[in-house]
Amino acid sequence: MGHGKETPRQKMIGMMYLVLTALLAMNVSKDVLDAFVIVDEGITKTTENFYLKNDMLYQAFQQAATENEEKAGKWRDMAFEVKERSDKLYEYIQELKVEIVETSEGPESEALQEGKIIGENIQGKDNTDVPAQIMIGSNDDGKANDLRAALEGYEEYLLSLLPANAETTTESIKKSLDTENPPAKEGQQTTWQHEHFQGLPLIGVVTLMSGLQADVRNAESEVLRYLYSMID
Repeated sequence: MGHGKETPRQKMIGMMYLVLTALLAMNVSKDVLDAFVIVDEGITKTTENFYLKNDMLYQAFQQAATENEEKAGKWRDMAFEVKERSDKLYEYIQELKVEIVETSEGPESEALQEGKIIGENIQGKDNTDVPAQIMIGSNDDGKANDLRAALEGYEEYLLSLLPANAETTTESIKKSLDTENPPAKEGQQTTWQHEHFQGLPLIGVVTLMSGLQADVRNAESEVLRYLYSMID
């Protein structure tokens, strides 16, 4: 969630997200697990706001192209390709979240409602086995590898739309979609996959993945604003 122009609400959610992420490696109490539900709800709300703002931009692209196809048509087409790719990645992450919860809770879980996850209804918030089983796998062959590749491919695509002089937007996207391995700790190197999904409680993983969805919408917004500026 590395957005350069954050609202106070986004900054608050970001700080809570970082603090609670730091607690993931500890033996977390029920209160901390419940706090993750609050953070996840906040991140989800922020992401929904990104979606609404992005939708207004898509409407603006369409209006501009309607008024002047020759001038704006190219940028509208690029924008709607960004939308298609962004929606696809967002939904892919959502499907992974649902799979984790469904595997842990069962398909009839009250935590699953019309494709959405109700964090407070998750019974096994502290389950550390299922997220690792799905995302890491028994031989490091889990779905986190595909997720990382999808994020990297999305970042590469967005950056391909920007010229070399769009440095601010480029840096913001790189920060939002960073999938580099974390720094070594005590001489031990781990991977982005293990950092996010190994040994972490289920509600923490769901929250982290909600954060990734917010990062996708943030990066989408950054590119849209740049492309719209090119119409003028």
